[in-house]
Amino acid sequence: MNNRDQNSHGGTGNDPRHLTKDEMREKIKASLAAKEASEFHPETPKSTSQRFSGQAYRSASGNSAAERSRSEKARQIRDAVSSSHRSEPQTPPSRSGQPRNNESREIPQRRQQPRQSNVAVAERPRPVPPRHYEEVREERHGGRIAVIAGIAVLAVLLLSYIAGLAIYHGKFLPKTYVNGVDIGGMNVEDAQNAVLSTAQDMGLTFIPKSGDPITFKGSSFGCTVTLPDNALAAPADESHAAWFKKLFSKTEYTVKVQDSYSEDALVSLIAAYDWGNVPPTDAKVVQNEDGSFTIQPEDDGNMVDTQKLSDYTIAQMREGNNTINMAESDCYKKAAVTAESLKPTLELYNKIGAVEITYDMTDREEIFDPVGTEKLDHATIMDWITTDGGDITVDTDKATAWVQENIADKYDTLVTGYNFKFKATEDGEITLPIGVDGIYGWKTNVTATVEKLVDYIKAGDAVTIEPVYKVEGFRMNSNAGVKYTGNTYIEVDICHQHLWYYVNGELFLESDVVTGKESDPERATPPGAYKVWSRESPRKLGTYAVQGYETWVNYWMPVTYTGIGLHDLNRSAYGGDIYINNGSHGCINLPLDVAKKIYDEVTINTPVMIIP
Repeated sequence: MNNRDQNSHGGTGNDPRHLTKDEMREKIKASLAAKEASEFHPETPKSTSQRFSGQAYRSASGNSAAERSRSEKARQIRDAVSSSHRSEPQTPPSRSGQPRNNESREIPQRRQQPRQSNVAVAERPRPVPPRHYEEVREERHGGRIAVIAGIAVLAVLLLSYIAGLAIYHGKFLPKTYVNGVDIGGMNVEDAQNAVLSTAQDMGLTFIPKSGDPITFKGSSFGCTVTLPDNALAAPADESHAAWFKKLFSKTEYTVKVQDSYSEDALVSLIAAYDWGNVPPTDAKVVQNEDGSFTIQPEDDGNMVDTQKLSDYTIAQMREGNNTINMAESDCYKKAAVTAESLKPTLELYNKIGAVEITYDMTDREEIFDPVGTEKLDHATIMDWITTDGGDITVDTDKATAWVQENIADKYDTLVTGYNFKFKATEDGEITLPIGVDGIYGWKTNVTATVEKLVDYIKAGDAVTIEPVYKVEGFRMNSNAGVKYTGNTYIEVDICHQHLWYYVNGELFLESDVVTGKESDPERATPPGAYKVWSRESPRKLGTYAVQGYETWVNYWMPVTYTGIGLHDLNRSAYGGDIYINNGSHGCINLPLDVAKKIYDEVTINTPVMIIP
């Protein structure tokens, strides 16, 4: 078979050996156009020319040597086309509009020598190398996946939103709480039953100031509960269009329930309950080890005034509240003295420091008088005082009570009914009443003592003082320096008609005497506790108008305010039984020399004890 016959059976119709340059260029352009179309449409089936190319190749494989020679030439043309594709710009398809055989196959690039072209170089723009096929395909594939995924997510969200609208249609939105009960997903009837059931179980809840809540079940005081009309209107009005927002936020509503119960049973229940057993303790000012002062705070404890709690609870229940905040009811018992109220007192403590006022009653005649000291400490003082700004006020009633109890009642001897314990020289220890006309002893001026005490407190000084007296007894060391140190007194014994004068516990002198006429009660010398209250030399005694006599004496030492005293009187004898029928008018008659010695030694307020 000749070449013409081969072309008619398996060739392309045009022998490549007879193509002109223009035809070759057109064929190359068509091949480039077909390859570009295949790169942008990888899923497109192979072109007809590609199918034909394969068929031609298979047909040619079974032909004669001439046909193999023609196939070799076709391969060379394809190589030329591939080389032209790498070096020349893209060209439009061939005039026939169909791609030529094997034009879309990828031809391995190889290095070629520049070729001559009839077209000027300046007329052909330099081509831009296309991106790699695999990169382009991966980018486009990833973009399609992202779009598909986004559409799927939106579809799921839309379906979920629609499902939520369906689920919560006619029901309360999720995370909706009424009186602490989660009613999300319930219809109105179920929600009402849930709230009422919980309220019925809870009954009445007390919130103490410390510790866990205390619950009284409704059944314990006959309680039943109902809800008022439209009680759940507010949670029901929440917008269902935005139901998904409630998945992330919680809303709480409080609805007052209507209670029916026995108030008497509730009051009895509150009164019987053990609310607490720790009583309140008052705040107080305490002294620290370093001498400073601080406030020890009060402790209110946990005891409850059940009457206040009952009144408050019933008032709250009537308003529909079944949770009782006990602290708001003011039912807890409180300390009477708070730390806040003690701040002025603390300032006062810091102002006066550790002031102590000491009363000294030790300079007395110990043989007759009670002696000692009394200390008024700052704690007692603080109980008497109040402050107003910088001013200090002392409670004089409290101060007076303290002076009366701790000084007058303990140390005063010149009081009705007081008895001296006295050791008589002849008869030993006896009890000697003060006597009707007795003037010896101590009598506190309570009012004047309190006035001075207030001044000392306000001054804030620690002092040792003595009371202010209406009547003073014998001071051992205050009348004549240190002349007397104790146990100085004059003893007159009516029964023995004798006198002893002791100075500082030592017998200074003794003498017989003549006392008042015992047979005449109006002239008898009264026994009792007396003192020398004056010294005069000379002195006229009595008057004819009153006493029926007048007499001058050299040494006069009165011991009562009614005219009885010690004095000299010239008698032929002293002592014995003279006093019974020939006694004095009540005075104690002394020999002149004895009277002089006593007068020269004695001091005002020296005790004179006249014993029966």
